[in-house]
Amino acid sequence: MSVDHENVRKALQKEADAYRGHQAELSKLATTKRDLTARQQETETVLEELKLLDDEANVFKAVGPVLVKQDLMEARTNVTNRLEFIKKDIERLDNQIKGVESKMLDREREIMKLQKKLQGAAGDPS
Repeated sequence: MSVDHENVRKALQKEADAYRGHQAELSKLATTKRDLTARQQETETVLEELKLLDDEANVFKAVGPVLVKQDLMEARTNVTNRLEFIKKDIERLDNQIKGVESKMLDREREIMKLQKKLQGAAGDPS
């Protein structure tokens, strides 16, 4: 086996390892996004429920094992703010996912290039 052939194999292995690392990162990001999306849906439901209440309704917030009375307008504001934070987190995750997908695509191209080079070297009986 020639030195060039061995170098190509090592480079191919390095690219494959990097690709697997990106796959693991993408999987973690997807799980986090799924969890955040579920929280977003729950929070939107809470906000809709708060909007249905009349202005004199009693609202309670769970603080540990205790329910604490909270002003309705304050509760609506807090839930709205929480929803905005969640949306920003999802947007940030979407950008991270796009970045990782782009890196994976680059790795795929490099792997294909190295595989062709390896196949060309294998077909060349020098």
